Amino acid sequence: MIEKRHKAFVTSNGLVPVDAVCNNIGSGKTMYSLQQIFPKLTKEDVFECIHFYADNTQLPQADNSALLDVIDVGQSGQITIEVSNLHQIVYLKLMSRGHLLYPEIEDFAQLMNQGLRIATLENIEAKEAEQEITDDINFLVNDAMLRTVPKVMADLEETKHDLDYDEFVRRRDTDET
Repeated sequence: MIEKRHKAFVTSNGLVPVDAVCNNIGSGKTMYSLQQIFPKLTKEDVFECIHFYADNTQLPQADNSALLDVIDVGQSGQITIEVSNLHQIVYLKLMSRGHLLYPEIEDFAQLMNQGLRIATLENIEAKEAEQEITDDINFLVNDAMLRTVPKVMADLEETKHDLDYDEFVRRRDTDET
């Protein structure tokens, strides 16, 4: 559980500041190393910090490419997206989104990749439904894809297939019930 103490939000378990946990994640710490630094924290405490931070932190005012930039490193016409620039807040927000559908994954980079995949698939759904993208992370992901890998949003069926849309829908629908 997250509590407000003095001027900071902390975990109930160990009174560790949420910012300290998230800043350590942003600097590359793993779940294992976080638990070495903060021995009272459980994995659930760490993910609670991530979700709290993601839900309560605004994206900074900056050029979108300074917050998230991707490149296509694929060969022979195959699209392989790699993140080339990623702001810590965006990283944590994508990781939080990934964890919501993939709670069994503990690796932070894998969760961020799942979050990027989820946002891309949600953007495809919005485009197919002719809906405006209003979520800040989805907007940022859409902008990054359109800037650097426009093919991703041009051939929606191929992208849905490549990103295993059916599996995403199964997980999302199971999570919502």
